[in-house]
Amino acid sequence: MKIHGSFKKVVLLSVSVLIGTTTANAHTTDLSTSIINNCDAVTEFAKNLNHNDAQLSNSQMKSYIDARVACEIEHKDQHLQSEKYFINKYGSDK
Repeated sequence: MKIHGSFKKVVLLSVSVLIGTTTANAHTTDLSTSIINNCDAVTEFAKNLNHNDAQLSNSQMKSYIDARVACEIEHKDQHLQSEKYFINKYGSDK
Protein backbone atom coordinates (compact mmCIF):
# COMPACT_ATOMS: atom_id res chain seq x y z
CA MET A 1 0.00 0.00 0.00
CA LYS A 2 2.92 2.32 0.76
CA ILE A 3 4.26 1.84 -2.80
CA HIS A 4 0.83 2.68 -4.24
CA GLY A 5 0.70 5.90 -2.16
CA SER A 6 4.20 6.91 -3.29
CA PHE A 7 3.35 6.11 -6.89
CA LYS A 8 0.20 8.24 -6.60
CA LYS A 9 2.27 11.15 -5.22
CA VAL A 10 4.79 10.84 -8.06
CA VAL A 11 1.99 10.83 -10.64
CA LEU A 12 0.34 13.87 -9.06
CA LEU A 13 3.67 15.71 -8.91
CA SER A 14 4.36 14.85 -12.54
CA VAL A 15 0.94 16.06 -13.59
CA SER A 16 1.42 19.28 -11.59
CA VAL A 17 4.78 19.92 -13.25
CA LEU A 18 3.29 19.19 -16.67
CA ILE A 19 0.39 21.57 -16.03
CA GLY A 20 2.77 24.25 -14.73
CA THR A 21 5.03 23.89 -17.75
CA THR A 22 2.09 23.94 -20.14
CA THR A 23 0.66 27.02 -18.43
CA ALA A 24 4.02 28.78 -18.58
CA ASN A 25 4.35 27.93 -22.26
CA ALA A 26 0.82 29.17 -22.90
CA HIS A 27 2.05 32.63 -21.94
CA THR A 28 4.84 32.51 -24.50
CA THR A 29 3.48 34.53 -27.38
CA ASP A 30 5.02 34.72 -30.81
CA LEU A 31 4.88 38.10 -32.47
CA SER A 32 2.37 37.08 -35.11
CA THR A 33 0.49 39.07 -37.72
CA SER A 34 -2.66 38.88 -35.60
CA ILE A 35 -0.82 40.77 -32.85
CA ILE A 36 0.86 43.26 -35.19
CA ASN A 37 -2.47 44.17 -36.81
CA ASN A 38 -4.24 44.89 -33.50
CA CYS A 39 -3.17 47.84 -31.34
CA ASP A 40 -4.63 46.35 -28.17
CA ALA A 41 -2.76 43.10 -28.80
CA VAL A 42 0.49 44.98 -29.47
CA THR A 43 0.08 46.85 -26.18
CA GLU A 44 -0.68 43.62 -24.32
CA PHE A 45 2.35 41.97 -25.93
CA ALA A 46 4.52 44.89 -24.82
CA LYS A 47 3.21 44.71 -21.25
CA ASN A 48 4.01 41.00 -21.09
CA LEU A 49 7.41 40.94 -22.81
CA ASN A 50 9.24 39.76 -19.70
CA HIS A 51 6.55 37.21 -18.93
CA ASN A 52 6.46 36.06 -22.55
CA ASP A 53 10.21 35.45 -22.69
CA ALA A 54 9.96 36.75 -26.21
CA GLN A 55 12.94 36.10 -28.41
CA LEU A 56 12.44 38.54 -31.26
CA SER A 57 14.44 38.45 -34.44
CA ASN A 58 15.56 41.73 -35.98
CA SER A 59 12.72 41.60 -38.52
CA GLN A 60 10.16 40.88 -35.78
CA MET A 61 11.51 43.78 -33.72
CA LYS A 62 11.18 46.06 -36.73
CA SER A 63 7.60 44.86 -37.24
CA TYR A 64 6.89 45.45 -33.55
CA ILE A 65 8.31 48.98 -33.63
CA ASP A 66 6.40 49.78 -36.84
CA ALA A 67 3.20 48.49 -35.22
CA ARG A 68 3.78 50.58 -32.06
CA VAL A 69 4.35 53.70 -34.17
CA ALA A 70 1.24 53.00 -36.26
CA CYS A 71 -0.82 52.51 -33.10
CA GLU A 72 0.50 55.73 -31.61
CA ILE A 73 -0.38 57.62 -34.78
CA GLU A 74 -3.83 56.02 -34.83
CA HIS A 75 -4.38 56.94 -31.19
CA LYS A 76 -3.31 60.54 -31.73
CA ASP A 77 -5.48 60.79 -34.83
CA GLN A 78 -8.48 59.53 -32.85
CA HIS A 79 -7.72 62.10 -30.16
CA LEU A 80 -7.47 64.90 -32.70
CA GLN A 81 -10.70 63.82 -34.38
CA SER A 82 -12.43 63.87 -30.99
CA GLU A 83 -11.13 67.37 -30.30
CA LYS A 84 -12.21 68.52 -33.75
CA TYR A 85 -15.69 67.09 -33.17
CA PHE A 86 -15.90 68.76 -29.75
CA ILE A 87 -14.82 72.15 -31.13
CA ASN A 88 -17.24 71.89 -34.04
CA LYS A 89 -20.12 70.92 -31.77
CA TYR A 90 -19.46 73.15 -28.78
CA GLY A 91 -17.18 75.86 -30.19
CA SER A 92 -17.65 79.40 -28.94
CA ASP A 93 -18.41 80.68 -32.46
CA LYS A 94 -21.83 78.96 -32.49
